[in-house]
Amino acid sequence: AKKKMPCYHSRQNEEYPSMEETCSCAVCPIKSDIRGPSPHAPPDKEDIIDETLSTFRANVLFRNFDVRTSADRTLIYLTLYTHQCLVKLEKIEDKATALRELHALAIKQFVCPGDSGWPLGTLFPQPAGKAEGDLFKAYFKQARDELGIRLVGLMFEDGSKSKWWQAFSKRKFMGKELKD
Repeated sequence: AKKKMPCYHSRQNEEYPSMEETCSCAVCPIKSDIRGPSPHAPPDKEDIIDETLSTFRANVLFRNFDVRTSADRTLIYLTLYTHQCLVKLEKIEDKATALRELHALAIKQFVCPGDSGWPLGTLFPQPAGKAEGDLFKAYFKQARDELGIRLVGLMFEDGSKSKWWQAFSKRKFMGKELKD
């Protein structure tokens, strides 16, 4: 029998067992100065953004992802958002423009569970009410903004754009993508 390569799951639920949830996603702590509902992560610990970026190139190759925890759903969403950022960066060659464009993408209105155009179907249940929907939007707006900043840091680490990172804009995680 052919063995399947396992995808990387989030370790955030082990690190922070009592996280708040929104649409079955963990509201994971983030190392960020950007205002939002996320608790502050300790500077010496890997947060969900670090985890997303460190597992992205391996996880993006998978068509299926076995969800085990609420933090896995957060990881799935942020992995799809990382892909959306890489697609956005395809035609951008300088760091300042990249930061500006990804910030604009992060704060732009985006689809949430229950909205038409939501690409993940029932993997993420729709919000139980307006407060939960607002928390989802606020948390992921903050996480998207922070992820964009860190991704640009990786993409332009040595001053010029990383073709190695950019190549992953052609891969769709789980055969899905977020649209702007």
